[in-house]
Amino acid sequence: MAIDDPFDAIKKAYPEQGPSLPADLTLMAAKCMLPGIVTDALGTVFERLNRNNQEQRAKATIELLMVELKGLKEKTVSKEELNDLKEAIQLAIRHDVEEFNDRKRERYIKIIGNALREEKQIDDLASYIQDVERLSERDVVALKVLNKVMNPDRGGNTKDIHPNEFIHKRQELAAELAKALGGAFEGPSFSREEGYDACNRLQGFGLAHEIEISPRQVPVGEYCFRPSRRGLMLLKLVGEKVANGEMYHL
Repeated sequence: MAIDDPFDAIKKAYPEQGPSLPADLTLMAAKCMLPGIVTDALGTVFERLNRNNQEQRAKATIELLMVELKGLKEKTVSKEELNDLKEAIQLAIRHDVEEFNDRKRERYIKIIGNALREEKQIDDLASYIQDVERLSERDVVALKVLNKVMNPDRGGNTKDIHPNEFIHKRQELAAELAKALGGAFEGPSFSREEGYDACNRLQGFGLAHEIEISPRQVPVGEYCFRPSRRGLMLLKLVGEKVANGEMYHL
C-alpha cells in the first residue's frame, strides 16, 4: 500500500528504538532510586547521542528534504545565495540530529523548500532556521495568533496602518492568546500574563513589535503587539497563510 505522507514513510524506514541505558548507568539509576520517567528520559537522550543514530537521523532528514524539493525548477542564484542555502541545510540537519524534534524538522524542510520556490531571494535564509530552533511550540502558537488577529486580509489595500487599528484589537488579541495558551480564562478579568509573556518572547526574537498603550496592571492589564515583517515571513516560509504580503514586502 502506498504511503502518502513522506514523514510516515521515513519513520517506517528508520524506526526509533526504545530508550535504554547501558548496564552501568542502569545500575547507577537503580542505586539512586530514580523514577521511571527520569530513566526513560535519560535513556532517550543517550540513544540520541549515539553517532550511528544521529547519522541515520541525518540521512532520513536529507531524504525528506529531497521529497520536498522534488520537481523544483532550475534557477540561477548568486554565490551569496548558494552559500546561504548550504548554511541553511547544514544548520537544519545539525539542529535536527541534536534534538530529534519532528515538528521542528518539518519546519526546517518547509523553510528551505518554500524559499527556493520564491522568485526573489530570501535574505539570510539560515537565520530563519535558527529562529525555528529557538522557538518553543508555545511561541509558534502565539505567532500564529498574532498573525490571525493583527494581520487580517486588507483586500490589497496597502495604505499605512494607524497604530489605533492595532490598539482597537488588543482585547481580542488577549482573549485569543489566553485561549490558545491555556491561560485562566474567566470573563473580562482573565489573566493576560501568559499572552503578554509569549509576545515579549517573540519581540526578543525580532518576530513581534509592542505597541505601547499605557502602564499595565498585573495580571489583568492590557497589552498590544503586532507581528513584525520577519515574523510574517517566517510564518510564510513554514507554510502558514499570511495576508497583506505586498504591504509588508514579503
